[in-house]
Amino acid sequence: MTTSLEPAEKDFGQMMGFIMGFFQTQIAGAIANYSIADHLAKGPATADEIAEWEGINPEATSRLLRACASLGLVTCEGTRFTATPLLGTLRREVPGSLHSLAAAWGAPGHWLPWGRLSEALRSNAPQTLPTLGCNLWDYYKQRPEEGAAFTHAMHGFTSGLVKDVVQVLDTSNVKLAADIGGASGTLLYGLMAANPNLHGIVVDLPDTVGNAETAARELGLSNRSTAVPSNFFEHVPAADLYLLKHILHDWSDDEAVSILKRCRESVLPGGKIAVIEILLGEMGEPPLGPLMDLNMMIECTGRERTLDEYRRLIEKAGFHFSKVRPIRPPMVVIEATA
Repeated sequence: MTTSLEPAEKDFGQMMGFIMGFFQTQIAGAIANYSIADHLAKGPATADEIAEWEGINPEATSRLLRACASLGLVTCEGTRFTATPLLGTLRREVPGSLHSLAAAWGAPGHWLPWGRLSEALRSNAPQTLPTLGCNLWDYYKQRPEEGAAFTHAMHGFTSGLVKDVVQVLDTSNVKLAADIGGASGTLLYGLMAANPNLHGIVVDLPDTVGNAETAARELGLSNRSTAVPSNFFEHVPAADLYLLKHILHDWSDDEAVSILKRCRESVLPGGKIAVIEILLGEMGEPPLGPLMDLNMMIECTGRERTLDEYRRLIEKAGFHFSKVRPIRPPMVVIEATA
């Protein structure tokens, strides 16, 4: 018995969606850059009104909103557009906001390297140097506005995970936690808010830790937290708990082990690490993990990994695997002790 591989009409439509997917990336970026979700959160508005508020062309804005209506981002009655809950994910100040992620991934730092996927498949090497002239982190130093969008994107994404991590990560016996590559300290400060006895350190590059200091002041946590400028390949401060959220996946196996070894060298007696990452599962799993794995291949030296792969890295650095707890799929919290 043979099965026909002749594509059905719906297959052509689905593949057209794939081919035009980059249109939608730029649409999401435009919505973020021109605050359309925030404007419509205040109530229905016309294309002319949004165009006037943002200083953009009214006809072009109308055409953008027509596309948004077809994508389920807005509804339209007469000439007035109303936001849907889907559009609400692109508002600036909501838990788990994707506003800055849309802006960052539609900008040159992420956008241009993806245009060289074919070259990445031939070389299995990042495409940032050929397109940007340097690695992604140096590029963001040269373009601080784009770098700030990426930092805010990580804050928005992390803010949606904090409650999940708090529920599964026990800090009752932890006195001092260090958020490695913690940017604005969103995860650490969430744990500190849940545990009033917990003190914290945000460890990141000198041009980033200022965001953590500002956030701590705004949250009233300055008396229990510090921000330490440091290269985590060279040194991390002593702590009972090291938080590594979306850090190891940026780096190759050898680089990831180097980061973990710095933690192992500095960890206080009885301390542990908590690795918060996407976990790759079975072949054919939902696409977030495999797509992010391709993004790591194109943008940096890293990759998404299976649980066994993380376990090997952790144990190679001198830690002992303890447990893994699922949070928002496919995210997990992996704990290991010293």
